[in-house]
Amino acid sequence: MVNEAKKTSFQELVNEGQALYDKNEIVEAIKLYKTALIMSRNIDSNSLAGLYIRLANAYYKLDDKDKATYYYEEYLKVFPQGQVSVFSRLAHSYYYIDTDKSIDYHNKALNIELNKYDSACKLFAMTKSSFYEQQDIKDESEYEVEQLKNNLFKNIVKYNHDDKKKNPNKKLNIGYFSSDCHAHTMMNYILPIWENHNKEDFNFFIFNGSEKNDSTSEKIRNLGFEMIDISKADEKRIAKLIYDKQIDILIDLGGYTHLKTYAMLYKPAPIIISYLGYLNTLGMKEVDYILTDRYTIPEDKAYLYTEKPLYLDKGYQIFAEKNLPDIQECPYKTNGYITFGSFNCTSKFNDTNFFIWSKILEMVPDSKLLIYRTRLSKNMIKYLKLKLEKRGVSLDRVIFSSRTYSPHYKAYLLADISLDPYPFSGMSITIETALMGVPTITLVGEGMQSRGAGRINHIIGLDEFNASYGDEYIEKAVSLANDKTKLEKLRKELREKINASDLRQSAVEFTRDLEDKYRKVWSDFINSP
Repeated sequence: MVNEAKKTSFQELVNEGQALYDKNEIVEAIKLYKTALIMSRNIDSNSLAGLYIRLANAYYKLDDKDKATYYYEEYLKVFPQGQVSVFSRLAHSYYYIDTDKSIDYHNKALNIELNKYDSACKLFAMTKSSFYEQQDIKDESEYEVEQLKNNLFKNIVKYNHDDKKKNPNKKLNIGYFSSDCHAHTMMNYILPIWENHNKEDFNFFIFNGSEKNDSTSEKIRNLGFEMIDISKADEKRIAKLIYDKQIDILIDLGGYTHLKTYAMLYKPAPIIISYLGYLNTLGMKEVDYILTDRYTIPEDKAYLYTEKPLYLDKGYQIFAEKNLPDIQECPYKTNGYITFGSFNCTSKFNDTNFFIWSKILEMVPDSKLLIYRTRLSKNMIKYLKLKLEKRGVSLDRVIFSSRTYSPHYKAYLLADISLDPYPFSGMSITIETALMGVPTITLVGEGMQSRGAGRINHIIGLDEFNASYGDEYIEKAVSLANDKTKLEKLRKELREKINASDLRQSAVEFTRDLEDKYRKVWSDFINSP
Protein backbone atom coordinates (compact mmCIF):
# COMPACT_ATOMS: atom_id res chain seq x y z
CA MET A 1 0.00 0.00 0.00
CA VAL A 2 2.88 2.38 0.84
CA ASN A 3 4.57 1.77 -2.52
CA GLU A 4 1.25 2.24 -4.33
CA ALA A 5 0.72 5.53 -2.51
CA LYS A 6 4.21 6.64 -3.51
CA LYS A 7 3.50 5.77 -7.09
CA THR A 8 0.23 7.71 -7.00
CA SER A 9 1.91 10.77 -5.43
CA PHE A 10 4.73 10.54 -7.95
CA GLN A 11 2.39 10.41 -10.93
CA GLU A 12 0.22 13.25 -9.60
CA LEU A 13 3.26 15.49 -9.31
CA VAL A 14 4.47 14.56 -12.78
CA ASN A 15 1.03 15.24 -14.27
CA GLU A 16 0.74 18.59 -12.48
CA GLY A 17 4.21 19.51 -13.64
CA GLN A 18 3.37 18.59 -17.24
CA ALA A 19 0.24 20.75 -17.09
CA LEU A 20 2.36 23.72 -16.01
CA TYR A 21 4.94 22.93 -18.70
CA ASP A 22 2.19 22.93 -21.32
CA LYS A 23 1.15 26.41 -20.11
CA ASN A 24 4.79 27.52 -20.46
CA GLU A 25 5.21 27.87 -16.69
CA ILE A 26 8.55 26.10 -16.92
CA VAL A 27 10.14 27.06 -13.59
CA GLU A 28 7.06 25.95 -11.66
CA ALA A 29 6.94 22.73 -13.65
CA ILE A 30 10.56 22.00 -12.71
CA LYS A 31 9.76 22.44 -9.01
CA LEU A 32 7.06 19.79 -9.21
CA TYR A 33 9.24 17.47 -11.30
CA LYS A 34 11.99 17.73 -8.68
CA THR A 35 9.53 17.02 -5.91
CA ALA A 36 8.45 13.95 -7.86
CA LEU A 37 12.11 12.95 -8.10
CA ILE A 38 12.26 12.82 -4.31
CA MET A 39 9.32 10.40 -4.47
CA SER A 40 11.00 8.23 -7.10
CA ARG A 41 12.41 5.45 -4.91
CA ASN A 42 10.85 2.12 -5.91
CA ILE A 43 9.33 3.76 -8.99
CA ASP A 44 9.57 1.65 -12.14
CA SER A 45 12.33 2.48 -14.63
CA ASN A 46 9.96 3.68 -17.38
CA SER A 47 8.38 6.25 -15.07
CA LEU A 48 11.79 7.39 -13.83
CA ALA A 49 13.09 7.73 -17.40
CA GLY A 50 10.00 9.75 -18.28
CA LEU A 51 10.65 12.12 -15.40
CA TYR A 52 14.29 12.61 -16.37
CA ILE A 53 13.34 13.49 -19.91
CA ARG A 54 10.71 15.95 -18.69
CA LEU A 55 13.27 17.67 -16.49
CA ALA A 56 15.76 17.73 -19.34
CA ASN A 57 13.24 19.18 -21.77
CA ALA A 58 12.23 21.84 -19.26
CA TYR A 59 15.81 22.97 -18.68
CA TYR A 60 16.44 22.87 -22.43
CA LYS A 61 13.49 25.19 -22.95
CA LEU A 62 15.00 27.56 -20.37
CA ASP A 63 18.23 27.43 -22.40
CA ASP A 64 20.03 25.90 -19.42
CA LYS A 65 21.98 23.40 -21.51
CA ASP A 66 24.15 22.30 -18.57
CA LYS A 67 21.25 20.98 -16.49
CA ALA A 68 19.47 19.68 -19.57
CA THR A 69 22.57 17.66 -20.48
CA TYR A 70 22.74 16.20 -16.96
CA TYR A 71 19.15 14.96 -17.02
CA TYR A 72 19.30 13.67 -20.60
CA GLU A 73 22.29 11.56 -19.59
CA GLU A 74 20.48 10.37 -16.45
CA TYR A 75 17.66 9.32 -18.75
CA LEU A 76 20.11 7.32 -20.89
CA LYS A 77 21.40 5.48 -17.81
CA VAL A 78 17.86 4.15 -17.32
CA PHE A 79 16.95 3.85 -21.00
CA PRO A 80 20.25 3.49 -22.94
CA GLN A 81 18.61 2.84 -26.31
CA GLY A 82 17.45 6.45 -26.16
CA GLN A 83 15.48 8.38 -28.76
CA VAL A 84 16.38 10.72 -31.59
CA SER A 85 15.50 13.99 -29.83
CA VAL A 86 17.61 13.09 -26.78
CA PHE A 87 20.68 12.19 -28.80
CA SER A 88 20.24 15.27 -31.00
CA ARG A 89 20.04 17.63 -28.05
CA LEU A 90 23.00 16.03 -26.33
CA ALA A 91 24.95 16.38 -29.56
CA HIS A 92 24.08 20.07 -29.64
CA SER A 93 25.12 20.58 -26.02
CA TYR A 94 28.44 18.78 -26.41
CA TYR A 95 29.19 20.60 -29.66
CA TYR A 96 30.61 23.51 -27.66
CA ILE A 97 32.86 21.43 -25.41
CA ASP A 98 33.61 18.10 -27.10
CA THR A 99 33.01 17.81 -30.85
CA ASP A 100 33.93 14.13 -30.96
CA LYS A 101 31.30 13.32 -28.34
CA SER A 102 28.87 15.51 -30.27
CA ILE A 103 29.57 13.50 -33.43
CA ASP A 104 29.01 10.26 -31.51
CA TYR A 105 25.58 11.43 -30.33
CA HIS A 106 24.61 12.55 -33.84
CA ASN A 107 25.54 9.09 -35.12
CA LYS A 108 23.38 7.48 -32.42
CA ALA A 109 20.45 9.63 -33.50
CA LEU A 110 21.03 8.73 -37.15
CA ASN A 111 21.20 5.03 -36.27
CA ILE A 112 17.63 5.33 -34.99
CA GLU A 113 16.27 7.53 -37.75
CA LEU A 114 17.83 9.26 -40.74
CA ASN A 115 17.19 12.99 -40.49
CA LYS A 116 18.52 16.23 -41.95
CA TYR A 117 19.41 17.90 -38.65
CA ASP A 118 21.78 15.25 -37.32
CA SER A 119 23.27 14.60 -40.74
CA ALA A 120 24.14 18.27 -41.35
CA CYS A 121 25.31 18.98 -37.80
CA LYS A 122 27.49 15.88 -37.74
CA LEU A 123 29.28 16.96 -40.91
CA PHE A 124 29.84 20.46 -39.52
CA ALA A 125 31.20 19.01 -36.26
CA MET A 126 33.58 16.76 -38.21
CA THR A 127 35.32 19.85 -39.61
CA LYS A 128 36.24 20.77 -36.01
CA SER A 129 37.59 17.39 -34.97
CA SER A 130 41.29 16.58 -35.32
CA PHE A 131 40.36 12.94 -35.88
CA TYR A 132 39.29 13.33 -39.52
CA GLU A 133 41.37 13.97 -42.63
CA GLN A 134 39.97 16.01 -45.51
CA GLN A 135 39.38 12.84 -47.52
CA ASP A 136 37.30 11.49 -44.62
CA ILE A 137 35.19 14.63 -44.57
CA LYS A 138 34.58 14.50 -48.31
CA ASP A 139 33.70 10.79 -48.22
CA GLU A 140 31.36 11.15 -45.26
CA SER A 141 29.71 14.25 -46.74
CA GLU A 142 28.99 12.47 -50.01
CA TYR A 143 27.76 9.40 -48.13
CA GLU A 144 25.34 11.40 -45.96
CA VAL A 145 23.99 13.26 -48.99
CA GLU A 146 23.41 9.98 -50.86
CA GLN A 147 21.62 8.53 -47.82
CA LEU A 148 19.26 11.51 -47.76
CA LYS A 149 18.73 11.43 -51.53
CA ASN A 150 17.87 7.72 -51.38
CA ASN A 151 15.42 8.16 -48.51
CA LEU A 152 14.02 11.56 -47.47
CA PHE A 153 14.52 13.06 -50.96
CA LYS A 154 13.93 9.83 -52.87
CA ASN A 155 11.19 11.07 -55.18
CA ILE A 156 12.33 14.60 -55.93
CA VAL A 157 12.51 15.83 -59.51
CA LYS A 158 15.40 18.12 -60.33
CA TYR A 159 14.78 21.22 -62.40
CA ASN A 160 16.08 21.26 -65.96
CA HIS A 161 17.85 24.35 -67.29
CA ASP A 162 18.83 23.39 -70.85
CA ASP A 163 16.58 26.10 -72.31
CA LYS A 164 18.79 28.78 -70.72
CA LYS A 165 21.65 27.91 -73.07
CA LYS A 166 19.63 29.50 -75.88
CA ASN A 167 20.19 32.98 -74.44
CA PRO A 168 23.94 33.41 -73.78
CA ASN A 169 23.92 37.23 -73.63
CA LYS A 170 21.04 37.72 -71.23
CA LYS A 171 21.21 39.96 -68.15
CA LEU A 172 22.06 37.44 -65.46
CA ASN A 173 19.85 36.83 -62.44
CA ILE A 174 22.09 36.35 -59.42
CA GLY A 175 20.53 34.88 -56.29
CA TYR A 176 22.04 34.86 -52.79
CA PHE A 177 20.76 32.27 -50.36
CA SER A 178 21.34 33.01 -46.67
CA SER A 179 19.90 32.63 -43.18
CA ASP A 180 22.26 35.31 -41.80
CA CYS A 181 20.66 38.50 -43.14
CA HIS A 182 21.00 40.29 -39.81
CA ALA A 183 23.81 41.35 -37.46
CA HIS A 184 26.07 38.38 -38.12
CA THR A 185 29.77 37.97 -38.89
CA MET A 186 28.90 36.85 -42.42
CA MET A 187 27.41 40.23 -43.22
CA ASN A 188 30.73 41.94 -42.42
CA TYR A 189 32.03 40.26 -45.57
CA ILE A 190 28.90 40.11 -47.71
CA LEU A 191 27.35 43.56 -47.24
CA PRO A 192 30.28 45.42 -48.89
CA ILE A 193 29.79 43.16 -51.93
CA TRP A 194 26.05 43.71 -52.07
CA GLU A 195 26.48 47.46 -51.65
CA ASN A 196 28.79 47.58 -54.68
CA HIS A 197 27.12 45.17 -57.07
CA ASN A 198 26.49 46.42 -60.60
CA LYS A 199 22.72 46.55 -60.93
CA GLU A 200 22.96 47.75 -64.51
CA ASP A 201 24.49 44.47 -65.70
CA PHE A 202 22.88 42.03 -63.25
CA ASN A 203 19.61 41.47 -61.44
CA PHE A 204 20.04 40.53 -57.77
CA PHE A 205 17.82 38.50 -55.47
CA ILE A 206 18.20 37.55 -51.80
CA PHE A 207 16.48 34.43 -50.54
CA ASN A 208 16.29 35.29 -46.86
CA GLY A 209 16.01 32.55 -44.27
CA SER A 210 16.34 34.87 -41.27
CA GLU A 211 13.39 36.06 -39.20
CA LYS A 212 15.50 38.60 -37.28
CA ASN A 213 15.11 42.33 -37.75
CA ASP A 214 17.86 44.77 -36.81
CA SER A 215 19.86 47.63 -38.29
CA THR A 216 21.78 45.24 -40.55
CA SER A 217 18.64 43.66 -41.98
CA GLU A 218 17.31 47.17 -42.56
CA LYS A 219 20.47 48.01 -44.56
CA ILE A 220 19.95 44.89 -46.64
CA ARG A 221 16.33 45.79 -47.38
CA ASN A 222 17.45 49.24 -48.53
CA LEU A 223 19.82 47.82 -51.16
CA GLY A 224 17.07 47.63 -53.73
CA PHE A 225 17.45 43.89 -54.33
CA GLU A 226 14.36 41.73 -54.49
CA MET A 227 14.09 39.86 -51.18
CA ILE A 228 12.17 36.62 -50.92
CA ASP A 229 11.27 35.34 -47.46
CA ILE A 230 12.08 31.63 -47.15
CA SER A 231 12.24 31.50 -43.34
CA LYS A 232 9.24 29.18 -43.02
CA ALA A 233 9.52 27.39 -46.36
CA ASP A 234 10.62 23.78 -46.79
CA GLU A 235 13.23 22.67 -49.31
CA LYS A 236 10.73 21.94 -52.08
CA ARG A 237 9.09 25.34 -51.71
CA ILE A 238 12.47 27.12 -51.55
CA ALA A 239 13.64 25.39 -54.71
CA LYS A 240 10.44 26.40 -56.54
CA LEU A 241 10.81 30.02 -55.42
CA ILE A 242 14.39 30.06 -56.74
CA TYR A 243 13.40 28.42 -60.02
CA ASP A 244 10.37 30.69 -60.52
CA LYS A 245 12.64 33.75 -60.25
CA GLN A 246 14.70 32.27 -63.08
CA ILE A 247 17.93 32.47 -61.11
CA ASP A 248 20.95 31.80 -63.30
CA ILE A 249 23.62 31.67 -60.61
CA LEU A 250 22.74 30.85 -56.99
CA ILE A 251 25.24 31.49 -54.19
CA ASP A 252 24.67 29.53 -50.97
CA LEU A 253 26.11 31.52 -48.07
CA GLY A 254 25.30 29.01 -45.34
CA GLY A 255 25.88 25.41 -46.30
CA TYR A 256 25.33 23.08 -43.36
CA THR A 257 25.10 26.00 -40.94
CA HIS A 258 21.46 26.17 -42.06
CA LEU A 259 19.35 23.17 -42.98
CA LYS A 260 17.78 25.01 -45.90
CA THR A 261 20.81 24.11 -47.99
CA TYR A 262 19.13 20.81 -48.88
CA ALA A 263 17.01 22.81 -51.34
CA MET A 264 20.10 22.57 -53.56
CA LEU A 265 19.27 18.90 -54.18
CA TYR A 266 16.46 20.07 -56.48
CA LYS A 267 19.04 21.90 -58.63
CA PRO A 268 16.90 25.08 -58.67
CA ALA A 269 19.47 27.06 -60.68
CA PRO A 270 21.80 25.96 -63.50
CA ILE A 271 24.86 27.11 -61.56
CA ILE A 272 25.19 26.79 -57.78
CA ILE A 273 28.16 28.16 -55.83
CA SER A 274 29.03 27.59 -52.17
CA TYR A 275 30.66 30.63 -50.59
CA LEU A 276 32.15 31.52 -47.21
CA GLY A 277 29.45 30.44 -44.76
CA TYR A 278 30.49 26.78 -44.72
CA LEU A 279 34.23 26.20 -45.01
CA ASN A 280 34.32 22.76 -46.54
CA THR A 281 32.71 20.58 -49.15
CA LEU A 282 28.96 19.99 -49.02
CA GLY A 283 29.32 16.64 -50.75
CA MET A 284 26.46 17.60 -53.10
CA LYS A 285 27.06 17.01 -56.79
CA GLU A 286 24.30 19.55 -57.46
CA VAL A 287 26.61 22.30 -56.16
CA ASP A 288 28.97 23.19 -58.99
CA TYR A 289 31.61 25.43 -57.40
CA ILE A 290 33.16 26.43 -54.11
CA LEU A 291 34.44 30.04 -54.17
CA THR A 292 37.94 30.23 -52.72
CA ASP A 293 41.58 31.10 -53.46
CA ARG A 294 44.66 29.05 -54.25
CA TYR A 295 46.07 29.21 -50.72
CA THR A 296 42.87 27.95 -49.10
CA ILE A 297 42.36 25.14 -51.61
CA PRO A 298 45.63 24.50 -53.48
CA GLU A 299 45.05 23.25 -57.00
CA ASP A 300 46.66 19.89 -56.18
CA LYS A 301 44.08 19.42 -53.39
CA ALA A 302 41.01 20.24 -55.48
CA TYR A 303 40.19 16.52 -55.73
CA LEU A 304 39.35 16.56 -52.01
CA TYR A 305 36.20 18.60 -52.68
CA THR A 306 33.01 17.56 -54.44
CA GLU A 307 32.67 21.06 -55.88
CA LYS A 308 35.09 22.57 -58.38
CA PRO A 309 37.15 25.39 -56.82
CA LEU A 310 36.36 28.81 -58.32
CA TYR A 311 39.45 30.88 -57.60
CA LEU A 312 39.61 34.58 -56.84
CA ASP A 313 43.16 35.79 -57.46
CA LYS A 314 43.38 38.33 -54.61
CA GLY A 315 41.76 36.21 -51.93
CA TYR A 316 38.15 35.25 -51.50
CA GLN A 317 37.09 37.91 -49.01
CA ILE A 318 37.67 41.50 -47.97
CA PHE A 319 37.43 43.10 -44.55
CA ALA A 320 35.87 46.55 -44.55
CA GLU A 321 35.57 47.44 -40.83
CA LYS A 322 37.33 50.76 -40.16
CA ASN A 323 36.01 51.84 -36.75
CA LEU A 324 38.78 50.47 -34.53
CA PRO A 325 39.97 51.45 -31.05
CA ASP A 326 43.53 52.57 -30.39
CA ILE A 327 46.22 49.93 -29.97
CA GLN A 328 47.82 49.76 -26.53
CA GLU A 329 51.22 48.42 -25.49
CA CYS A 330 51.80 44.70 -25.01
CA PRO A 331 50.14 43.55 -21.77
CA TYR A 332 53.27 41.69 -20.60
CA LYS A 333 54.72 45.11 -19.72
CA THR A 334 52.02 45.68 -17.12
CA ASN A 335 51.38 42.08 -16.11
CA GLY A 336 54.97 40.91 -15.89
CA TYR A 337 54.15 37.73 -17.83
CA ILE A 338 53.21 36.71 -21.37
CA THR A 339 49.50 36.18 -22.04
CA PHE A 340 48.59 33.68 -24.73
CA GLY A 341 45.04 34.37 -25.87
CA SER A 342 42.40 32.07 -27.31
CA PHE A 343 39.42 34.03 -28.65
CA ASN A 344 37.73 31.41 -30.79
CA CYS A 345 34.50 29.54 -30.13
CA THR A 346 35.01 26.66 -27.70
CA SER A 347 33.48 24.29 -30.27
CA LYS A 348 36.87 24.50 -32.03
CA PHE A 349 38.76 23.11 -29.03
CA ASN A 350 39.85 19.49 -28.84
CA ASP A 351 42.53 17.31 -27.23
CA THR A 352 45.09 18.29 -29.87
CA ASN A 353 44.77 21.95 -28.88
CA PHE A 354 44.90 21.24 -25.15
CA PHE A 355 48.04 19.17 -25.59
CA ILE A 356 49.82 21.81 -27.68
CA TRP A 357 48.79 24.70 -25.44
CA SER A 358 49.84 22.84 -22.30
CA LYS A 359 53.32 22.30 -23.78
CA ILE A 360 53.61 26.01 -24.61
CA LEU A 361 52.72 26.97 -21.04
CA GLU A 362 55.21 24.43 -19.76
CA MET A 363 58.00 25.91 -21.90
CA VAL A 364 57.20 29.57 -21.14
CA PRO A 365 57.37 29.76 -17.33
CA ASP A 366 54.98 32.21 -15.63
CA SER A 367 53.00 32.71 -18.85
CA LYS A 368 49.21 32.47 -18.75
CA LEU A 369 46.48 31.29 -21.10
CA LEU A 370 43.45 33.55 -21.56
CA ILE A 371 40.30 31.83 -22.83
CA TYR A 372 37.92 34.58 -23.84
CA ARG A 373 34.35 34.26 -25.11
CA THR A 374 31.34 36.38 -24.21
CA ARG A 375 29.32 33.20 -23.69
CA LEU A 376 31.19 30.87 -21.35
CA SER A 377 28.80 28.74 -19.31
CA LYS A 378 29.74 27.17 -15.99
CA ASN A 379 29.70 23.76 -17.63
CA MET A 380 32.04 24.94 -20.40
CA ILE A 381 34.50 26.33 -17.89
CA LYS A 382 34.28 23.19 -15.76
CA TYR A 383 34.94 21.01 -18.80
CA LEU A 384 37.84 23.17 -20.03
CA LYS A 385 39.40 23.08 -16.59
CA LEU A 386 39.23 19.29 -16.51
CA LYS A 387 40.83 19.04 -19.95
CA LEU A 388 43.65 21.44 -19.03
CA GLU A 389 44.28 19.84 -15.64
CA LYS A 390 44.49 16.45 -17.35
CA ARG A 391 47.38 17.92 -19.34
CA GLY A 392 49.13 19.08 -16.21
CA VAL A 393 48.18 22.76 -16.45
CA SER A 394 47.85 24.51 -13.11
CA LEU A 395 44.56 26.43 -13.15
CA ASP A 396 46.20 29.51 -11.65
CA ARG A 397 47.79 29.90 -15.09
CA VAL A 398 44.45 29.99 -16.92
CA ILE A 399 42.19 33.04 -17.14
CA PHE A 400 38.56 32.59 -18.18
CA SER A 401 36.80 35.77 -19.22
CA SER A 402 33.38 36.53 -20.68
CA ARG A 403 33.41 40.27 -20.04
CA THR A 404 31.75 42.33 -22.75
CA TYR A 405 33.83 45.05 -24.39
CA SER A 406 32.64 47.85 -26.63
CA PRO A 407 33.82 47.65 -29.29
CA HIS A 408 34.67 43.97 -28.97
CA TYR A 409 38.14 44.60 -30.44
CA LYS A 410 39.29 45.84 -27.03
CA ALA A 411 39.22 42.28 -25.71
CA TYR A 412 42.15 41.39 -27.97
CA LEU A 413 44.32 43.91 -26.14
CA LEU A 414 44.43 41.46 -23.21
CA ALA A 415 46.79 39.13 -25.10
CA ASP A 416 50.37 39.32 -26.28
CA ILE A 417 50.04 36.35 -28.66
CA SER A 418 46.95 34.67 -30.09
CA LEU A 419 46.84 30.86 -30.28
CA ASP A 420 44.75 29.55 -33.17
CA PRO A 421 42.79 26.29 -32.74
CA TYR A 422 43.22 23.26 -34.99
CA PRO A 423 41.74 22.05 -37.27
CA PHE A 424 39.04 24.74 -37.47
CA SER A 425 41.03 27.92 -37.77
CA GLY A 426 39.85 31.38 -36.76
CA MET A 427 39.86 33.43 -39.95
CA SER A 428 37.87 36.46 -38.73
CA ILE A 429 39.50 36.34 -35.29
CA THR A 430 42.97 36.35 -36.90
CA ILE A 431 42.15 39.46 -38.93
CA GLU A 432 40.72 41.23 -35.89
CA THR A 433 43.56 40.34 -33.52
CA ALA A 434 46.10 41.49 -36.11
CA LEU A 435 44.25 44.79 -36.42
CA MET A 436 44.83 45.19 -32.67
CA GLY A 437 48.53 44.33 -32.94
CA VAL A 438 48.29 40.72 -31.74
CA PRO A 439 50.08 38.07 -33.86
CA THR A 440 48.60 34.59 -34.33
CA ILE A 441 50.38 31.23 -34.24
CA THR A 442 48.53 28.66 -36.33
CA LEU A 443 48.81 25.06 -37.48
CA VAL A 444 47.99 24.93 -41.19
CA GLY A 445 46.19 21.75 -42.17
CA GLU A 446 44.93 20.22 -45.39
CA GLY A 447 41.23 21.07 -45.21
CA MET A 448 39.78 24.45 -46.11
CA GLN A 449 38.64 25.13 -42.55
CA SER A 450 42.18 24.65 -41.22
CA ARG A 451 43.86 27.22 -43.46
CA GLY A 452 42.08 30.47 -42.59
CA ALA A 453 44.57 31.93 -40.11
CA GLY A 454 47.47 30.65 -42.19
CA ARG A 455 46.05 32.45 -45.19
CA ILE A 456 45.79 35.74 -43.25
CA ASN A 457 49.39 35.39 -42.03
CA HIS A 458 50.45 34.61 -45.61
CA ILE A 459 48.68 37.66 -47.01
CA ILE A 460 50.41 40.01 -44.54
CA GLY A 461 53.84 38.43 -44.97
CA LEU A 462 53.97 36.48 -41.72
CA ASP A 463 54.32 32.89 -42.94
CA GLU A 464 56.87 32.48 -40.17
CA PHE A 465 53.94 32.02 -37.76
CA ASN A 466 52.40 29.22 -39.84
CA ALA A 467 53.30 25.76 -38.54
CA SER A 468 53.04 22.53 -40.49
CA TYR A 469 52.98 20.21 -37.47
CA GLY A 470 52.37 20.43 -33.72
CA ASP A 471 55.96 20.60 -32.51
CA GLU A 472 56.61 23.48 -34.89
CA TYR A 473 53.55 25.32 -33.55
CA ILE A 474 54.97 24.99 -30.03
CA GLU A 475 58.43 26.14 -31.13
CA LYS A 476 57.04 29.21 -32.90
CA ALA A 477 54.88 30.24 -29.94
CA VAL A 478 57.72 29.80 -27.45
CA SER A 479 60.21 31.63 -29.68
CA LEU A 480 57.90 34.60 -30.15
CA ALA A 481 57.09 34.76 -26.42
CA ASN A 482 60.82 35.02 -25.70
CA ASP A 483 61.36 37.79 -28.26
CA LYS A 484 59.90 40.87 -26.58
CA THR A 485 61.44 43.22 -29.14
CA LYS A 486 59.64 41.43 -31.94
CA LEU A 487 56.36 41.43 -30.03
CA GLU A 488 56.55 45.18 -29.54
CA LYS A 489 57.40 45.74 -33.20
CA LEU A 490 54.44 43.61 -34.30
CA ARG A 491 52.19 45.49 -31.91
CA LYS A 492 52.96 48.67 -33.78
CA GLU A 493 53.02 47.28 -37.33
CA LEU A 494 50.32 44.62 -37.67
CA ARG A 495 47.40 46.96 -38.28
CA GLU A 496 49.24 48.63 -41.12
CA LYS A 497 50.15 45.23 -42.58
CA ILE A 498 46.45 44.38 -42.72
CA ASN A 499 45.55 47.78 -44.15
CA ALA A 500 48.17 47.45 -46.90
CA SER A 501 47.04 43.92 -47.87
CA ASP A 502 44.47 42.57 -50.32
CA LEU A 503 42.11 42.16 -47.37
CA ARG A 504 41.64 45.91 -47.62
CA GLN A 505 41.32 46.11 -51.40
CA SER A 506 38.40 48.32 -52.39
CA ALA A 507 34.99 46.70 -52.19
CA VAL A 508 34.31 47.95 -55.73
CA GLU A 509 37.41 46.22 -57.11
CA PHE A 510 36.67 42.99 -55.24
CA THR A 511 33.04 42.98 -56.38
CA ARG A 512 33.97 43.55 -60.03
CA ASP A 513 36.37 40.60 -59.86
CA LEU A 514 33.59 38.49 -58.37
CA GLU A 515 31.15 39.55 -61.08
CA ASP A 516 33.74 38.60 -63.70
CA LYS A 517 33.81 35.11 -62.18
CA TYR A 518 30.02 34.95 -62.43
CA ARG A 519 30.25 35.81 -66.14
CA LYS A 520 33.00 33.21 -66.60
CA VAL A 521 31.02 30.33 -65.07
CA TRP A 522 27.97 31.38 -67.06
CA SER A 523 30.01 31.26 -70.26
CA ASP A 524 31.29 27.81 -69.30
CA PHE A 525 27.71 26.66 -68.71
CA ILE A 526 26.53 28.02 -72.07
CA ASN A 527 29.36 26.24 -73.86
CA SER A 528 29.06 22.96 -71.98
CA PRO A 529 27.74 19.87 -73.80
